[in-house]
Amino acid sequence: MDVIDRLFDFYIIQHRRYLLQFPGGYYRTIPGGINPLRRYHLEYHLEGKSAVGTFAGQYFTKLITFDVDFEDADFAKWVTYKLAATLDAAGIYTYLISFSGSKGYHLDICLADAIAVKNARRFFDFIVTGADLTEVQGGQVEYRPSGMQGVKLPLGYHQKTGAYCGFCTVEDGLRIMGPEESHAYFLAAKKTEAALILDTIAGGDGAYSEREAADMEEAIGRHRPLETYEQSESYTLSRAAERYNVGLTRPGQRHKSFLLLARLFNHNGVDRAEARAAITEWFAWQNPDYYDSSREFCAKDLAECVDYVYDRDLTLAAQQKDITVTFTEIDDIMRKCPQKNQKALAYAMLVHSKRWADPGGTFYMTYTQMASASGMDERTARRQVDKLEKAEVIEIVRRDQRKRGTFLKKPNVYRMLLDYDEDSGVFEVTEEADFVACLTHFYDRDQLRKTLPRKQFESLIGAVNTDNTA
Repeated sequence: MDVIDRLFDFYIIQHRRYLLQFPGGYYRTIPGGINPLRRYHLEYHLEGKSAVGTFAGQYFTKLITFDVDFEDADFAKWVTYKLAATLDAAGIYTYLISFSGSKGYHLDICLADAIAVKNARRFFDFIVTGADLTEVQGGQVEYRPSGMQGVKLPLGYHQKTGAYCGFCTVEDGLRIMGPEESHAYFLAAKKTEAALILDTIAGGDGAYSEREAADMEEAIGRHRPLETYEQSESYTLSRAAERYNVGLTRPGQRHKSFLLLARLFNHNGVDRAEARAAITEWFAWQNPDYYDSSREFCAKDLAECVDYVYDRDLTLAAQQKDITVTFTEIDDIMRKCPQKNQKALAYAMLVHSKRWADPGGTFYMTYTQMASASGMDERTARRQVDKLEKAEVIEIVRRDQRKRGTFLKKPNVYRMLLDYDEDSGVFEVTEEADFVACLTHFYDRDQLRKTLPRKQFESLIGAVNTDNTA
């Protein structure tokens, strides 16, 4: 394994979102997709052409960095010595120290398995408190990498100071090794067992293999919010019911009313032909003073609106909701779903249920919606539903029931069976919850994709300029 492979193995938990520092110290966040992290980025990092930084996941991480940042160089050394001594006393010996390139050092704990971020933070606080460094003046020791702030990888060059970020050891007085010596030191380094961290803080949620964490993060990354998730006041059940009962109240409402009522009938499981007939009947008693178009034009517009709604399976929002997902729900999916497609579908159904479940927890979701939201084809979605039922992730409340007097089947009804604990950590989704927004809301946008191994998790979005790394 060469140095680049080892950097990926020790530090990079995903390759979609990362930081680049360019000459002069300018930082750029690459949030995903267009240009995932590749070997050539790390080649440039090692050569000093640019510097690469990494993020952690909101729920999972395998990197804990103590970012020591003090103006006084000798004091920065003293703080680093205290941290190392406290780690030694806790039985943690397999850490890596490197020069930050500016005002201090990075003390990195590279874990063999992923752990929950909340446990990583608890461990960080435990060590900082044990080293009596919580109120030290002249600088600070910060947790990295977090959701909003990344951390530069070692073995590169600080793009503002030009200093080499080589490894150091306490035994050698934190002398900064050169590139050749640092590479050799790194190739001989060992990871820290996650159990040591969890034991230090008396337990926690346990460790996860990189593949387990990666599969869960990829499942979330693949999620596509459906068009039915629009929750604007224009498409609520109460507004649609009022329009159906009261009718047009002023000019300019005809076209929007066709769309609104089509959503209402689709939401209630009425088939396309019946919806078209019902809206036609409704339109027949509307005041002609409220529209100028001919009856022929209106009939054509009505049919097109119904087709538009039904082709996209658009329905209604029962009320304005703050959609939240808890850590325990995500953790339950991860533990019960061994396959990536199972995780992806379980996550899609969880988000869907948050919006559409009735007070008893039941909700409709078509196979077309499942396929669209989870990024898989309908045939695969159908197979995975059975597996989710066997894994006790979902309950199939009703399946394959026919509408009386027809060959049409009613929508299947489901209920999620995941653990729910609001105190475990809650993340809220807003109306802008597209693919990227889902990622950043549920795993706190910047942190989410840190949890992935190099070869998984393809990405999206463009770059954002920010100075947010250490």
